[in-house]
Amino acid sequence: MKLFKYLLAVIVTLLFSSLFTGCADDYPEDLVIFTNVTIWDGVSTSMQENSALLTHEGRVLEILDMNDPDFPEHGEFVDLSDLYIVPGLINAHGHVGMARGLETGPDVHSEENVREQLALYARYGVTTVVSLGDEPQEAFSVRDQADFSADGLARLFMSGPVLNPSTPEEAAGEVDALMQNNPDWTKIRVDDGLGAREKMSPEVYSAVIEASHNHDVPLAAHIVYLEDAKSIVESGGDLIAHSVRDEPVDSELINLMLERDICITPTLTREISVYIYAERPDFFDDPFFLEEADPEVIEQLQQPEVQQRFTGEAADYFREALPLAKENMMRMHNSGIRVALGTDSGPPARFQGYFEHMEMEMMQEAGMSAAEVLQSASRYAAECMQIDAELGTLEEGKWADFVVTEENPFDDIRNLRTIRDVYIGANPVPGN
Repeated sequence: MKLFKYLLAVIVTLLFSSLFTGCADDYPEDLVIFTNVTIWDGVSTSMQENSALLTHEGRVLEILDMNDPDFPEHGEFVDLSDLYIVPGLINAHGHVGMARGLETGPDVHSEENVREQLALYARYGVTTVVSLGDEPQEAFSVRDQADFSADGLARLFMSGPVLNPSTPEEAAGEVDALMQNNPDWTKIRVDDGLGAREKMSPEVYSAVIEASHNHDVPLAAHIVYLEDAKSIVESGGDLIAHSVRDEPVDSELINLMLERDICITPTLTREISVYIYAERPDFFDDPFFLEEADPEVIEQLQQPEVQQRFTGEAADYFREALPLAKENMMRMHNSGIRVALGTDSGPPARFQGYFEHMEMEMMQEAGMSAAEVLQSASRYAAECMQIDAELGTLEEGKWADFVVTEENPFDDIRNLRTIRDVYIGANPVPGN
């Protein structure tokens, strides 16, 4: 299935290449051209000023200088003077449809809820979400049937239920059952809940990894501890989900990940969500948050009995572990490991869309440049989640998913909050 998707993307790119030879008269008739704008294509080291993004049937055709002698004279022109374009953001580790507000369970599982959450992500500039685990069955229907561009929804890739077999034999059976839904990833948790439960053994998760790979499906592993991260990589896992929180990452893990080209999604905001609501958080006064947040949920999170849920052993552990999680992310990043934007947003009180912007701000504060954070949130996220054949950069043949901002996000990642418009497949997302 993965090979088929890759070959299809290559064919689409070749077809686009054959549409024109570079002369103005050779362009197709039904172009949509975004003009007079500064563009970052997701690949270059700098932005291209005074440029135009040419799209055709929802895909990128070319980026041209406005003074190019072969600039097309026909098409639908969208003037974006004094604005900036960057590729649409990709959340490599989110969740859709599993909660609504602070509620979870079957009562909130519906296609409508999934669609509402994908629309919310899109309004925040998150044009693709890889949902890693415990989505309701309805989410598969949305993934398979939605017209993301026409409906203004973030594109959806997903893993389905988090697998938790007890034996290698059960592992093969659970993977086979999961494959009936054609998941994009499989997901496991290698975590003892801070000593509260038995952790999945290497024998079992090795069997899950092998069975998943037999179906040509990559596997993401939730981890907390350094030794588990090493063992997952050695066993063939394809993504480390969450930062290492118990001790500094060492050269052994770094070398393993580099040798096997394994990425990590830090999910720093996941740590924050475990303890921050014990008191009223500052971002409850942020207009960028309040524009989309449900006032009822904000009110609920300020009730004493709810605040009490965000105290205790787990809250203390992850609060204290957050500085180390940031340090470990930066050591991996500085060693050449690709860090992909991931937030674990979607469960109760992990606010979709807003948490992605909070995560990027935390990555910048930890030491990444704004350009590096943008790369993490676009090109690297697509590469790490194996969807880069069609997404992640504004290169010829890929989907024209992009964010238009009023301020330059290369100067400060917080400038991504100055969203003017979001486009998915060159179609504007309603609500911006």
